[in-house]
Amino acid sequence: MFSTFGALAGIVLTGPRVYLAMAQDGLLFRWLGGIHPRYLTPHRAIVLQAVWASVLVATGTFRALFTRVVYTEWIFFGLMAIGLVLLRRRPGLTRDYSIRGYPVLPLLFALAAFAVVVNEVVANPAGTMSGLGLVLAGLPVYYYWARKRPGPRNSA
Repeated sequence: MFSTFGALAGIVLTGPRVYLAMAQDGLLFRWLGGIHPRYLTPHRAIVLQAVWASVLVATGTFRALFTRVVYTEWIFFGLMAIGLVLLRRRPGLTRDYSIRGYPVLPLLFALAAFAVVVNEVVANPAGTMSGLGLVLAGLPVYYYWARKRPGPRNSA
């Protein structure tokens, strides 16, 4: 329970800001990138996330939710760790910080993340495939928006 509430704080804070950045980059509806004038928060993105979370919660138990959706995040956690290793190998890259145990620790983390995914797939193949299907259903949406995108936003 403590782990769930701890993770929830991070998800509530970061999730809407991802939608905000996607809207600003032209990968979601522009109106979703609105900032509340008084609180300076991505209020529309927060409402969208609340609605989507409510839909997911209404679909079943915590176990069913974990089996269908949450385990898929570990795929991306593992890929992120591998991406870290690959990006840090770029020639001429300046590093503002060092990573203790690099590259062993990030690769061990990636291995553990993929072990979580494999364990969940073995334990409940049907449930996990529906969750993976939900994630993969986002690919055509992403490619649609990426094609529609006007170009990279100005970083200046």
